[in-house]
Amino acid sequence: MRTKLMAAIALAGALAASSPAAAGDPGEVGMLSLRMGIGAREAAMGGAGVAVSEGAAAVFWNPANNALQQRRTDLLLQHQHYLGQFNHEAAAVSHRAGGGVVGLLFSGFYAEELVRRGEDEVGIPQGTFRPYDLTFGVSYARAFGESFAAGVTAKFLYETIDLYSDSGLAFDLSLSHRALIDGLVFGASVTNLGSRMNLRNEPFDLPAAARMGAAWTPAATMLKGRLTMAADMVFPNDSTTEKVHLGAEYRLLGEFALRAGTRLNYENQGLTAGAGFRAGRLGVDYAFEESKVAGLEDGHKFSLVMNW
Repeated sequence: MRTKLMAAIALAGALAASSPAAAGDPGEVGMLSLRMGIGAREAAMGGAGVAVSEGAAAVFWNPANNALQQRRTDLLLQHQHYLGQFNHEAAAVSHRAGGGVVGLLFSGFYAEELVRRGEDEVGIPQGTFRPYDLTFGVSYARAFGESFAAGVTAKFLYETIDLYSDSGLAFDLSLSHRALIDGLVFGASVTNLGSRMNLRNEPFDLPAAARMGAAWTPAATMLKGRLTMAADMVFPNDSTTEKVHLGAEYRLLGEFALRAGTRLNYENQGLTAGAGFRAGRLGVDYAFEESKVAGLEDGHKFSLVMNW
C-alpha cells in the first residue's frame, strides 16, 4: 500500500532530521536510529564521543575506551522524547571481567500510534499502527599494554513499520589509544557493518560510518581534572561530506559539570549544551540539542548513570 511506504519514508525522514550523523536523502540508507547516540553527556558535547566516552555510554561510542580505564561496573538508562510523537529509550551496562570489559546494549526507537489510511483519494482511516526499531548489542574490549585497546560489538537489529518487518545483524569495530602527551586520547570506530535489510521488497543499506576523534584533558595546574575538550570527524556512507562534532566539559566542582558543543556540516542540527551532577555512585545528565528545521522541536535528552 502506497501510504504504508509513505509512513516508512516519513519515519526515515524524522530520524534523518534528528540523528547525529544522518546525511543523505531518506531511503538511501535505513534504520537511521542506529546513529542516535546514547548518553546525555556525549550529546551535550556535540556528539563527540568516540574518544571521550566512558563507562556504559562507551558501549555505544567506543567500547575500547573502557579497557584503558580502571572501572568495574557501569549502568546507564536514557530517555528522549522529541518531534512530538517519537521516543528513544536506551540502556547499557559495562563490566570488567577477567582480562577485558564486556558490554550490553539495548536501544528502542518508536513512535506514537499513526493512522493507517487507504490509497483512495478520500483517505479513509483504516486503523492504527506503531512503527519501531529495536537494537540488542554485546561488546567485548581488551587492552594490549597500557596505551592501546581494541573492541568489537555485535548487534541484532529489528525494524517494523505497519505490516512489514525485517531483522539483521551488524558489527562495530573500535580502537582507543592513550598518547604520550598527558591527558590526550585518540579513538576510532567503524560502525553498522552488515548486510542489507528489506521492507516491502525494498532493500536498503545500514547507516555505516567511520569515525575518528580525540579528547584532551589539559594537565596544567589550573585546569587539571576540570576541563575536557573533544572532537570527532564522521564519514557516513550516505554522504560525500564529512561531519565534524566539537564539544567541551568543564567541571565546576567534583560533582557538577557544564557542557557545550556544536555539529558542523549539518543542515538540520546546531548547538548543544547540558549539565551533569554526580552524588556518590549515582549521576544524572541532561542535554539540549538544537534543531534547525522549522516546525521541529529541539531535542532534550536525559540519562541516569550508576557505577560500583
